[in-house]
Amino acid sequence: MKLREVEPTVFGTLPERLISYMRGETVDFPDAIDRSHWTDFRARVWDATRLIPYGQTRSYAWIAAAAGQPTACRAAGQALHNNPVPVLVPCHRVIGASGALTGFGGGLSLKGLLLEMEAETAARSSTAV
Repeated sequence: MKLREVEPTVFGTLPERLISYMRGETVDFPDAIDRSHWTDFRARVWDATRLIPYGQTRSYAWIAAAAGQPTACRAAGQALHNNPVPVLVPCHRVIGASGALTGFGGGLSLKGLLLEMEAETAARSSTAV
């Protein structure tokens, strides 16, 4: 099946939510994701990554531990490198233990921009209350 053959409704509100996200709005992505081609470890890594709150970061060590393999930091990084659905599985929120931006399929500049955007939105939201 080609993408052009898929009815737009199959994506539900995802396109609108992605646009809102890119506008700097806080958006949730609880969407079901086809896991049929994921290994068990990748599924656990990506599931753990989806737990990182908007505007926050976690380390690769945190991800590995949350995935049940605390010594598998590099493997967790490799799983995130192969993430087919960035933003839905927010791998940009995973940083090095030192706090440094490391690894991101879209490039470190984009990773930094996404994190900065989320931090600014989260700060605006917390001061608006």
